[in-house]
Amino acid sequence: MTTALKIPSAEQFIDLPPPLGEVVAEYRIAAGEAIAYPVTAGQYIQIVDVEGSQCSDFLAFGGADHSDPLDATVTRTLTGLAVPQVGLPSKLFAQSMQPLVEVIQDTCDRHDSFLLACTARYYEDAGYPGHPNCSDNFNRVLAPYGIAPRPGWPALNFFYNTSVDGHGAIAFEEPLSRPGDYVLLLAHQDLLCASSACPDDIDPANGWQPTPIHVRIYATGQTFPRAIGRRVAADLPLRMTQDSAFTPRIRQLTDDLAEYNGFWVPHSLAHQGDQAEYWALRQRAALMDLSALRKFEVQGDDACALLQYAFSRHLEKIVPGQGAYGCLLAPHGGIVDDGIVFCFSPTHYRYVGNCDTDRAWLEQIAKHRGWSVTVEGVDRHNLALQGPLSRDILKTLIPEVADLGYFRFMEAQIQGIPVLISRTGYTGELGYELFINPQNGAALWDLLMQVGQPAGLLPLGMKALDRARIEAGLLALGHEFDDLISPYQAGIGWAVAMKKPDFMGKAALEEIRRHPPRVAVGLVLAGPEVAAHGQPVFAQGERWRVGQITSATFSPILNTSIAMAQVVPEFAAAGTGVEVGMLDGLKRRIPATVGTLAAFDPSKSRVRV
Repeated sequence: MTTALKIPSAEQFIDLPPPLGEVVAEYRIAAGEAIAYPVTAGQYIQIVDVEGSQCSDFLAFGGADHSDPLDATVTRTLTGLAVPQVGLPSKLFAQSMQPLVEVIQDTCDRHDSFLLACTARYYEDAGYPGHPNCSDNFNRVLAPYGIAPRPGWPALNFFYNTSVDGHGAIAFEEPLSRPGDYVLLLAHQDLLCASSACPDDIDPANGWQPTPIHVRIYATGQTFPRAIGRRVAADLPLRMTQDSAFTPRIRQLTDDLAEYNGFWVPHSLAHQGDQAEYWALRQRAALMDLSALRKFEVQGDDACALLQYAFSRHLEKIVPGQGAYGCLLAPHGGIVDDGIVFCFSPTHYRYVGNCDTDRAWLEQIAKHRGWSVTVEGVDRHNLALQGPLSRDILKTLIPEVADLGYFRFMEAQIQGIPVLISRTGYTGELGYELFINPQNGAALWDLLMQVGQPAGLLPLGMKALDRARIEAGLLALGHEFDDLISPYQAGIGWAVAMKKPDFMGKAALEEIRRHPPRVAVGLVLAGPEVAAHGQPVFAQGERWRVGQITSATFSPILNTSIAMAQVVPEFAAAGTGVEVGMLDGLKRRIPATVGTLAAFDPSKSRVRV
């Protein structure tokens, strides 16, 4: 039976990240071994991959006499996820369907709940009889607690990098965890837990070299923020999910928050739902948090030259106080990111996009071209006030907004709060974005909700926003575009200023413009069923594909199911009949008709009013 170690000095485990709080017990699991340990309700369990690329199988037993074990099948069923994630679907459940633990923080975000902890049979089948295995190790450390042995233990396998493909095959690769990566769990009841440092050295499961796992138990009564750690590039540091300036207000309205681009954002709002949010946007006004966008100040004598070369639009035609939508380009014509450039002066611009890596890309271009320019991230959070009544609401605070033109911006103060206001949005409606210093977030949120209440203003979550942007034919990174897709394929060829004398990817784009491999279209599906990203599009009655779905939704205002897709040019004409492959893409088809990319208001009359 394992007992807790004395709390060591900080120097004893110099290979670990510093403790998150008050530690009451600490265990080091040697490579290839396992331990069992008690945890009290309200305590936190931190499972740390000491050297990286090491799996750690996890068991938990609740109930009287440890009779209610963790059940991965129950957990998948109740959460609707392959592995619980930080946020609303974060709990790990027992066979009784009661929660045992909850994921609070996760810096790896790639684990497994489908496969057993490794077994003697696995190694025997692979030609290694007698090899140490996690299931036998668990049997040994659980025996003193009266828990019957099993030939294979169903576990939650932290850091085990598995995937399930479209044919149902389960594959695995070397773990993505780096030294010091961890999972932090909150115990919901008194538990007996068991953790392993998997001994598998015959495949990539542990990077071919088993290493230790460390477990810390933190005292009850502490609070740790919920967060997912992500690295968007190999050379960028870990970024933990953060609240925006407006999240504290949003948390008062809903618990249904999801991680988006490093921030917590509402999926939908309690006591109203995404349908009410959607109709508020289309008929009145809605307020949404878009702080997850990245903002970069581009300044210097060559600021215009850099953006003129890297960005698709002709920025020499953009005057101070004006913005332009376009994309950052790769040498082969692919879209690195899409976003808006705001012009403050010929030597000062702000780029608002999606990716932390945009800064490094711009700096790389500037260095290669020998330009004098700096690119710095700027800490500004932003709300979007959108909908047909958005101008009337904002005019009550800033009358000058009435004269603000499309893609123009102004700097002002709203009751003492400095704000940059741009007439831009991501909804297909008249709207504005308000950029502020985060310290003023709560005050601005409260003020807008107060003045918007008579007009029926509602907060809006990501579910309703996604429906609106698909109706408007607006692009999403990872769906409509990536760095292998050109603007002409994504449906924004109009945003490429081919008359510029030179810019990134121009030669490639000249060829692609003449012969794009696919083009973006909208589809109207027969019936209410909603398609899904990645599903194939077929020629009518044929077995060969002509494209694939990029985004899809049911449109309440059009009362039909719609989709955005990329198809080969021969099937892009409006009115062309195609079929969307559902399920496996072959056995079940939904008829669809090709139309404009924006199914709702394709002329953008509502945005420009």
